[in-house]
Amino acid sequence: METKKIKLTASEDRPHLTYEALSVLHKYDVGLIWMEVYAYVAYIKLMPVEDHVWENIKTELNNLKGWDSLEEIELFPFEEKNTELKKVLDVIPHGVTLLSRTGDIKYVNDYAAERIFMTAGKDITGVNIRKYMDYDKLISFLNKKGKNVKDTMEVGPQSYQVNLQPIINEENVLSSYLISFYEIDGTNVFSRYDNPITFDDIVAESNKMLQAINQGKLYSKSDSPVLITGESGTGKELFARAIHNESRRKSKPFIAINCAAIPDQLLESELFGYEGGTFTGGRKEGKAGIFEIAGGGTVFLDEIGDMAPHLQAKLLRVLQEKKVRRVGGANEVNFDVRLISATNQNIDHMVKNKEFRLDLLFRINIFNINIPSLRERKEDLPILFEHFAGIHSRRYHKYITGIEQNAMRKLLNYNWPGNVREFQNVLERAVALSTSDEITAKDIILNYDIVPEEETEGTSLKDCIENLEKRKITESLKMNKSIREAAKNLEVTHTLLINRMKKYNIDRNNL
Repeated sequence: METKKIKLTASEDRPHLTYEALSVLHKYDVGLIWMEVYAYVAYIKLMPVEDHVWENIKTELNNLKGWDSLEEIELFPFEEKNTELKKVLDVIPHGVTLLSRTGDIKYVNDYAAERIFMTAGKDITGVNIRKYMDYDKLISFLNKKGKNVKDTMEVGPQSYQVNLQPIINEENVLSSYLISFYEIDGTNVFSRYDNPITFDDIVAESNKMLQAINQGKLYSKSDSPVLITGESGTGKELFARAIHNESRRKSKPFIAINCAAIPDQLLESELFGYEGGTFTGGRKEGKAGIFEIAGGGTVFLDEIGDMAPHLQAKLLRVLQEKKVRRVGGANEVNFDVRLISATNQNIDHMVKNKEFRLDLLFRINIFNINIPSLRERKEDLPILFEHFAGIHSRRYHKYITGIEQNAMRKLLNYNWPGNVREFQNVLERAVALSTSDEITAKDIILNYDIVPEEETEGTSLKDCIENLEKRKITESLKMNKSIREAAKNLEVTHTLLINRMKKYNIDRNNL
């Protein structure tokens, strides 16, 4: 026998309706564990009851006047909400803790339990928060301000921005406190994120882009490293985030770092961490690098092609051994992360010029995704227009219903050197400038001043055609790994492309 959870739905709201239902349960001597009654509905949890008795109870309850239906349920609404809320809180990449009015821990999410309080599971429910932090200091601030408070505090070896928020019910009675913990990174050179980007957020209809998306979905099922290539502004980090959020690591941190934006010495400490006393002005207790911080999650190294040679060598060793040694330290720490890298450079060309290590390329390039430039997938421009026009219309409180034909032609004829990032910029400017419900050609202000001038030497038709042909061949060779692939992209034969390269003195190795 098992406990029963039932939902009684009434067809009318009259006095003594619930009493009559309880009388049936009393008649059969069924124990009541819990009950909650609203207008037209009652939720009741019963002690275990024998099957034949339960059938009799159901028959009598169904025959009661005023009760419309009886339904056995697995979860009460509040239980379902609590389960959903806890699942949501557990995937948030920062600490969340719910406290009683006296400071006892009522609930703690996975991040706070494992990474902040260092407990094996959530076995600290009921423990007072004062065991871990200066809670009275926060309460003192709260009493002075009378509203939410924020402060920087030490919890164990790590500094956090701590937010304390009182939870007050509809009767204005304090029921509990909510504390959120956010890790502090003084350099702000790497980022983590809370918004769960998926492949559904990547707007595309073109075959080339859909192929890249399908590759990303396939690769997300593996733990092997992924190298994402493509021009600046094509959405490489968007792909990296989507891969992370379709992987088994999606509940763990995603940490991104731009290798081109940080000086070498600082990049080394951010990647691998450092021991206390290593640097003047560094933390006295030292600092963990991103391979430690992202434990169980994903590290995204953007612009990895700009990494200095000595850091490439150290990164290779770390990836091979799955262990990291902090700068200035002697101990090695095991880590478990998935690596995703990205570059807008021709990495094969860099290897040939000995600017990037071939053995590191082998390590980070198990899977490869090349994101096509916007000029290669101009069939996506209409759907991208709808997407970004909608976003910026809401932002600027406009009502944009479409785009004039001349304006769309203007977008299609442009070569988009900045790709989707530039397209979004142009659309935002167009929406902001628009004085009607349609985007017109005059609203489209393109960045012609930053686009290299076309090669138009010569005035004859023959010269113009040859210059155009040379430029298209050069672009295709840069975007593809081999002459054969470039020929396929240009829809010509391999032999024809080689002959044209000889004609125009195009050396693929010098592009």
